Formats: sequence, C-alpha cells, structure tokens
Amino acid sequence: MPRGHLISMSDGHIAVWMTEAKSKEAQMEADASPNAQALRRDSLHSAPLMQSEKEARERIAAEALENGNASQDEQPKSGAESADKRGQALRVLVVEDDADLCAILSEAIVDLGYLCATARDGLQAWTLHQREDFDVILSDWNMPQLTGLELCRRTRTLDGKTYTYFILMTGMSEKKHFLTGMDAGADDYITKPVDLEELEVRLKSAARVTSLHRELANNNVRLRRDSEHFFSVARTDALTQAGNRLRLEEDLRAFEARGARYGHRHCVALIDIDHFKNYNDAFGHPAGDEVLRQVADCMRESLRSGDQLYRYGGEEFLVILPEQSLEEGALAMERLRTSVQSVAIAQAPEIGGCITVSVGVASGARLGEASTNACIKRADVALYQAKKAGRNRVETDASEVVADDPVAK
Repeated sequence: MPRGHLISMSDGHIAVWMTEAKSKEAQMEADASPNAQALRRDSLHSAPLMQSEKEARERIAAEALENGNASQDEQPKSGAESADKRGQALRVLVVEDDADLCAILSEAIVDLGYLCATARDGLQAWTLHQREDFDVILSDWNMPQLTGLELCRRTRTLDGKTYTYFILMTGMSEKKHFLTGMDAGADDYITKPVDLEELEVRLKSAARVTSLHRELANNNVRLRRDSEHFFSVARTDALTQAGNRLRLEEDLRAFEARGARYGHRHCVALIDIDHFKNYNDAFGHPAGDEVLRQVADCMRESLRSGDQLYRYGGEEFLVILPEQSLEEGALAMERLRTSVQSVAIAQAPEIGGCITVSVGVASGARLGEASTNACIKRADVALYQAKKAGRNRVETDASEVVADDPVAK
C-alpha cells in the first residue's frame, strides 16, 4: 500500500498507514536542522489518530508559532516559498465534517508552510470566509448546513479585489460530478481517499494562481491610480495649478445640466490682472509667471470650498460660483479683489501702485442659450465695463433681468 494515503474505513473512521512513526517522531524532536521539517512531514503520513480534535489543533497552533519564529537562515519550505515570493503565506480554509480527517488535513497544510483554519460545515465556512477572505478553500462536497457545491457558488459572489482558489474533495469519481463542480466555480478537485502528496501539488498550483491574481489586482490598482493622476494632470494648468480650459468646459456642462434639471443656479466670474503686459515688460516673463502663481494662490484662498478656479488664458482667470445669485457672486468677487490687492505686489514703475484685478460677473446659462460659453461672453462684457470704468473693480452683467434678484433689475 502506498505511503501517504488516508484510507476510508467502513465504520466511518480514518486509518493511517503506519511506517516507522515512533522513530521519525523522536528524530524530529531531537534534530533542529532543516531536515527536521521534512521528517516531520513524513511522520504526519504515518502518525496514528489517537488524539482528540482539540489536542490536534493545539499542536498545530504551537507548530505554526514555532515556524513563524524560525531563523531567517533556515531553508524555506517549498510550499511557503511558492505561496508568495514577497513572503505572504497562503491562507487555507479546510471545510470537513469529519473531525479526524479535518485535523489530518489541517496539520498537513501547516506542515507545508501555509496558514490554515478549519470549519466543520459549509455554513460555518461561509461565515469565516466572509470575515477572513481566505486564499484557498479546501471543501468536502457533502456536508451539513451547506454543501461544498453551494459554498463554492457563494464564494464566487464575493470574488472582487482578491481571488479565492476553490478545491472540492469528493469520493465520487464520475466525471459528471467534476464538471458539475467546475460549473459551480471550483478551480480544482481531489478525490477521497486524499493523497497528501497530491494535496501538496494542488496547493502549489493554488499558490501560483492566487499569487498571479494578487499581482494582477495590484497592477490594476496602480493603473487606476496612474489613470486618475493623468486625468487630473490633463485638466490642470501646470503654472498656477488652477483648472484648465478642458476642465472648465466639462464643469460648465455639468453645472448647466444640473441647473436645467434641478433648478440649481450658479454664477460665472471672469478675472483679469490689470496692466499685466506692463509688468512683464518691466520685470520679465519669469517674474510675470511668479505673479500669476501668487495671484492664483490668493484667489484660491479667498474662495469657498465649492467654488472652482480656472486659468482661462494668459492673465485671465475664471471662477464658477455654485448656488450663488448675481448679487452674492458680486460680493464674493469683491472679497477676492480686495484680497489680491492686499498682497501688495509692486506694479511696473510706469503704472505705479500694486497688482490689482478687474472682475466681470454674470449668472449661469439662461433658458434658450444654446452654447455653454454664452454666460462667459456675458461675464466678458461685464469685465470690459470694469476695465473701462478704471480697473480694480467688480462689474455685473448689465443685461441681467431676473424677477427675484433686486440687484439685477
């Protein structure tokens, strides 16, 4: 009879083929060299099952702790090494209603260098897996509460960021049962009586598959993070870190769609740095770039958290003010204008004074306006009026006539 087979007896108990059990057990306890681990595994195949399930679990836990404290210079187990090259041990859940067989399988799995937990029925296993998310489930087919087949189907409903490798154990050798298990989502199967060497092969395959799935999931996270980063970069002005024209057009369409559907209102303000060309001519473009950055930072600090700042072009900026009437938008822009002036950036000598801004404010898109840029055009007209009136001031859209806005009448 081949060494390492678990034999199912007629009375429902398990007998293990015994070969030099005592001598190998004694050698394992006396020898602290790496070969002790191999001898321990061989002794597992021949150790009699005369202990209770509680005693088996206590010994397994103690050996797992001992393995975890082993020296780094110790030769690694092949199973643990293949589980994950980065050192993450494979986590296995054994689901078996036979206490003796469950203890044998659990001890064998721990001896191969993996982490192992056990469940006595499918329902208990389902509860554990929802909480712990095991890498591998080794489950008997026929069990109380919940069959292995149904446990497999439920496990597949949880597969998301991680993948669980599912192995069905069954005493049924007909191929139709294997196909049924695969259709339910199983990755592999192993027939009873369980050959421990065959189990080791199955777990090595599971380690490779779960490692690949884990690597794929990590790559997807990196790709998603990079995609979000590049999406943001493509919509951000590199100099001022304000939104660019692409983001402005997207956001304007979104604001106007919400306004048309839900009646939400917003204002648009167009801002121009006064006499910026004179400043560039006097101090050079690098100094002009620094002014653009300082003014952008100052405007950002003076806006509400929900307001959006964009660089519209050159020395012009645009602000979207959600849920603001024309009067409220004009007051917000007056605060912004004052903040920029208070920074006191020296203007070109020929102009004198400090850097200031002129602002034109208009309400969001009106009914009947076909273009999303129509409100910007009205804000631009108001900005022209601010410049014409002497700069460093805020003007509102003179064409605005809204019944509930007394300032616009």
